[in-house]
Amino acid sequence: MITWFSVPFVAGKERPRFFKRGRRTGTYTPKKTRVAMVKVATAYKGASIRAHGHVAHAPKGTPVTVAIVTVRPLPKSRPKRILREPDTHKFDADNVAKLILDGLNGVAWDDDMQVCDLRVRKYDRVRGMAERTNVLVMWEDE
Repeated sequence: MITWFSVPFVAGKERPRFFKRGRRTGTYTPKKTRVAMVKVATAYKGASIRAHGHVAHAPKGTPVTVAIVTVRPLPKSRPKRILREPDTHKFDADNVAKLILDGLNGVAWDDDMQVCDLRVRKYDRVRGMAERTNVLVMWEDE
């Protein structure tokens, strides 16, 4: 089963936040990250329904391959003579992967521990490109 989808942003998973109310303490995921994870899940569901007629879900224990590619524009503040540069800025590739994988938990697979092959690529920032993250999810059908 192969599903390809795209989201119109590049974002990484933020660190959990901590709170303390009296004796009660705990952690929570920041709202910006929760919203981005919902957008990832929604994009996957829509692409899966268009491609397969239903939301494709990897059976439990099936190894899954995920490929993530990010594309971002070159900032307008960069000199005009610079046409492209490596994307060595935020967001870290591992944080982008965490956001995508956690957003697809319970949607494309039961748990992201099923992901056995993960590839993340940040393409060079190019003037005039639209920001987006493309994701390819694959597993063998039984």
